[in-house]
Amino acid sequence: MALDPALEEALFKATLDAGQPRPVAQRLVAWLKALSNGESSEEQDLSFYENVMGAISVAGGKDAD
Repeated sequence: MALDPALEEALFKATLDAGQPRPVAQRLVAWLKALSNGESSEEQDLSFYENVMGAISVAGGKDAD
């Protein structure tokens, strides 16, 4: 099943509004497409998760503690 273009657009807008780089949205869209096509496995989900987490930009650099 194809991913709704409105959902893709919303993901890109939300990541932009959150000050995140474009690759965060791109990786989330790729993950959702894999899930919607039934092409996902536990190993692949972990890979997508790690890719998304690696793309997220955290302000401040070090721990906020």
